[in-house]
Amino acid sequence: MIGVAQIQDPGWLGLIASAALMLLLMGTALGFGINMIKEGAIATARATVQLLVVGMILGWIFAREHWWAICLILGAMTCIAGFTAGRKINKVLKRTGPVITLVLAAVTGLTLIYVTQLGVGVRGFDAQYFIPLGGIILGNAMTAAVLATTRFAEDLKEQHDKVEAALALGASPAQATSGLTRKAFTAAVTPVVNAMMIVGIVKLPGVMTGTLLGGVEPLIAAKYQLVVMFMLVFGDGMTALAVLTIIRKRAFTKAWQPRL
Repeated sequence: MIGVAQIQDPGWLGLIASAALMLLLMGTALGFGINMIKEGAIATARATVQLLVVGMILGWIFAREHWWAICLILGAMTCIAGFTAGRKINKVLKRTGPVITLVLAAVTGLTLIYVTQLGVGVRGFDAQYFIPLGGIILGNAMTAAVLATTRFAEDLKEQHDKVEAALALGASPAQATSGLTRKAFTAAVTPVVNAMMIVGIVKLPGVMTGTLLGGVEPLIAAKYQLVVMFMLVFGDGMTALAVLTIIRKRAFTKAWQPRL
């Protein structure tokens, strides 16, 4: 556990003052003829309720450090991420949600254990590390899965004739779609790779900013951010590869005919 300075509590008045920025934005947009009142109000309400409830739950877990509670909340987060990704992916390939959930669970578990035990040096289950890092991995891996799948499906539809021509010449589905797979993988990992290119120069990412606000020394904060960046590119890449392998098999019949 790293000793840090006591972070300033914004309090309820500070929270209300910050929420007023949303009202200011909605009012200004309305002045330009853009009505975002409904969307803004719903987003504000949902974010407020969700984060405050999560904050109370995490406060209870952090105070007790029960391993089963840590696993329970990570499992719930994984199911929600899998359902969210599956709902988007099902638009291009049906009944994919459960498979995506399993992939997210496997990649997140592998990455989280490796990073906490070897990257950070945590011993055992520590909610302070497992839950925040697990959430970061899940969120990014979910996005990578959706990007990889949708890009692969879209390209497969557009290049349907080329793929079928390759299949007719004796190529396997893996060989016929190797170019599509590379493009889909690139699309999935490009956001995190681009973020690595500009990190520390154009912006300070969330983990580094959060640790700095918590009173951690800047060099230590930079190390933590690097750990997170390497963790994310691994998690995103492995998720994309696993999902693309599964999707590619499900995108063709046993007779090597495209389903999409």
